Amino acid sequence: MTTSWWTIFLMAAITFYCRYLFFTTAISFSLKGPIKRMLQYTAPSVLTAMWVPIIFIHDGNLTSGLDDPFLLAGIVTVVMSVVTRHTLLVVGVGIGSFVLARMLLGQG
Repeated sequence: MTTSWWTIFLMAAITFYCRYLFFTTAISFSLKGPIKRMLQYTAPSVLTAMWVPIIFIHDGNLTSGLDDPFLLAGIVTVVMSVVTRHTLLVVGVGIGSFVLARMLLGQG
C-alpha cells in the first residue's frame, strides 16, 4: 500500500475509535456540565465555518453586494429557516433561490 492509503486507513480507524467510545456501553463515560454546554456550540460553529466563506468570499475578495447569487440565496435561506422549522423545505427553497438568482442575474 502507498503512504496515502495507510493515512486514509489510520485516520478512519482513529475516527471510528473516537466515536466508538461515546456509543459503547462497556465503558461508563459521561461528560460533566460545562463540557456538555460547550459542546452544544460545536455543530453551529462548524456549519458557520463552512457557509461564511461560501457566501461572503469569492476569488479571494469579499462579496460586492446584492448582485451575488450566493448572498441572495443565503438571505432567502436564513429568512426561510426563521419562518419555518422544516429542514427539507428550507434546503429546497435555498437551492431553488440560488438557481433562480443565477438565472435572473445572468450567471447560469
